[in-house]
Amino acid sequence: MRLPLGSDEMLVAYLDNELSEEQRNVLESRLLEDDALAQRLALLERSNLPFKKAFEPLLQMAPIERLQQTLYPNTHQTPAVSRRHLIAAAVSFLALGVMGDRVIIYLTQPEDNWRELVAQYMALYTPETLAETPSNQSMDAQLRTAGEQLGLVLSSSSLSLPGAVLKNARILAYDDQQIAQITWLDEVHGPMALCITKNTGRGMQKKNEQRLGMNIVYWASANHQFMVIGHGSEEQVSQVAERLQSTIRA
Repeated sequence: MRLPLGSDEMLVAYLDNELSEEQRNVLESRLLEDDALAQRLALLERSNLPFKKAFEPLLQMAPIERLQQTLYPNTHQTPAVSRRHLIAAAVSFLALGVMGDRVIIYLTQPEDNWRELVAQYMALYTPETLAETPSNQSMDAQLRTAGEQLGLVLSSSSLSLPGAVLKNARILAYDDQQIAQITWLDEVHGPMALCITKNTGRGMQKKNEQRLGMNIVYWASANHQFMVIGHGSEEQVSQVAERLQSTIRA
């Protein structure tokens, strides 16, 4: 089985004990040197996270033949594909937009822990995940759709950030509520996102926290909750949050 070193497919094959001894040794050496890769492996391994439940609908809709071709491109047989393989491949297809811009996410945690689920999801992102940049027309359409769903005015100009390229806007959903996820690729710190959902409570001033090695700034208006998450310093993420808070209009 030939898999790219450090890919999600190789990591799940490692977890399922499907690598050759040589591949296993090479990957384990890489894991000792690459903290980010080790964290990625830990996320796929931790079965107690709501990660599996989050992707359950994706697995039910997954194009099985296409996933098998991705995992086993050089065989005419149809090997059994484990649940971890489907999760990893589904994440890969989702990141590339193959499964569409709408993702169904089910939460089993309290509402304020939506930030934890977003953090788990964002921890899977690499610069390669956001390698493609949409056309201006496509980006405007994505932002318009996301804004209409949440009652916000979202535009490329209002979401422009220094040193970062705007990559996409998607609508996620949980418990019949919707989350707009807007992503950037920062030239220094890598993937970064702003997530927005409707708020039925009171406004809240900005607060900081860390989850899975990423810095988060979150706040709320009377109608919306906002969350900026990225790998930059607390100061850098706070500056991004302050800028977005001033440019996004309801």
